[in-house]
Amino acid sequence: MGEIDRENFRAACDKFVSIRNTRDSIGTLGEKSLHAVLKWYYEADSSRHEVPIGSYIVDIVGEHGIIEIQTRNFIKLKPKLQELLEAADVTVVYPIIIQKRIINASVDTGEVISSRKSPKHGSIYASAHELYAIRELLPNPRLTIKMPMLCADEVRVFGVKTKRRKKQHTRSGEYLSDIVPNDIIDEITLCNPSDYNIFVPPSCRELSGGFDSSDFAAAAATDICSARRILNILTSLNVTEVTGRRGRSKLYRVRDI
Repeated sequence: MGEIDRENFRAACDKFVSIRNTRDSIGTLGEKSLHAVLKWYYEADSSRHEVPIGSYIVDIVGEHGIIEIQTRNFIKLKPKLQELLEAADVTVVYPIIIQKRIINASVDTGEVISSRKSPKHGSIYASAHELYAIRELLPNPRLTIKMPMLCADEVRVFGVKTKRRKKQHTRSGEYLSDIVPNDIIDEITLCNPSDYNIFVPPSCRELSGGFDSSDFAAAAATDICSARRILNILTSLNVTEVTGRRGRSKLYRVRDI
């Protein structure tokens, strides 16, 4: 687990809390509040934000290289990463929401109408799809992945009239939403192959006959698709290896690295 600065993170959150429930912020920013808070958290000097490097604009250029904050679509980030890694060390920040409160806000005043705790809890396995998209780049010693584990509010505003963003749907109707973080609980840093051992559930290590993707999914409390993607990544990084088969399923074991 990584070192975190909760006071600094909350200070970054305070920069945006005043606009989180307004019509303009929901209608125009979408999920950008999450991106913005993380940018201020990882670099307080705004002169280092949005810096041109080669043919791209990067989120942060700091003392330790380039920082890119990516909340989704790593497949689209891949070409940019490939170019940036030729020039500098790159850290990709992928936030994971482990606790979320859903807030319904007034379209007219931004005031809270109702709020409830979401039953969903994020975990490191939420990164499976995104990491799989750039799996060929993960062994690069210049690449670091950081996964801050956050608490956040999902602010939903119904009845917003805009053509700028695709609306989401619930039984209550269409709405636009903004993810607004309010606390950081932990941070996972992946710098080298041995760091990816954190994805292997302890119970899988104890299975003398090896484990398959179903065993892994059950132990990790994740879906089978995510389990298969993580196992593919772990095997490509030599964290795990295929030892045989159980029926139609591959059997894996954890390598000593």
